[in-house]
Amino acid sequence: MNLHEKILSIMQEVRRLQKDDQVEFGNTKYKALSEEKVTEIMRQQLVEKRIVVFPIEQNCSRTGQITHVDVKYRMVNVDDPTDFIEIVSSGDGADSQDKGAGKAMTYAYKYMWLRTFALPTGEDPDKISSAQLDDEEKKRREEDKAKRKAAERLAARAQCQKAVKLYCQQNHANEAEAWQIIADTIGKPSKEFTKEDWEQGRQIAEAWNK
Repeated sequence: MNLHEKILSIMQEVRRLQKDDQVEFGNTKYKALSEEKVTEIMRQQLVEKRIVVFPIEQNCSRTGQITHVDVKYRMVNVDDPTDFIEIVSSGDGADSQDKGAGKAMTYAYKYMWLRTFALPTGEDPDKISSAQLDDEEKKRREEDKAKRKAAERLAARAQCQKAVKLYCQQNHANEAEAWQIIADTIGKPSKEFTKEDWEQGRQIAEAWNK
């Protein structure tokens, strides 16, 4: 058989793929078709029909949390290596860390099989719900805000320490006593100082230098 006849034979044998996965996030729940099931079933068919499939070209880009890939696959008839076709597929993967590309490639690979062999699933292609993306984005913003506040607090502390040290050096003052005065004025130990407290401490030390 030529490659097109083998593809038709697979289409006659594999008529539909049932969903085998449950996606849950918050109040969002729906069934999906896993890449594992698609690969397992199609691999068996490829071995039986003596067909191989492999990627020959891929382009990847990322915007925010979404990674997009465009992949070109080659499907070859093992009985006649000059008999082949090329298949293009695309995929998007949502991830705030470094797994977006892998998710996008998995998506592209799965849908390459489904579209090439016209396999119905009734599946919603969005593996990750918008609710999950919103939650991940919210967490990312909160983490960025916390890091920014921590950096600002460290910067304010460094400026305060510099001002106190300068005062003590110029006036031959006891640094421990200077810090105690600042802590008493602010009303809390320095280990509990916020960014605003450190700024106030710097202002106190600078006032001493005037």
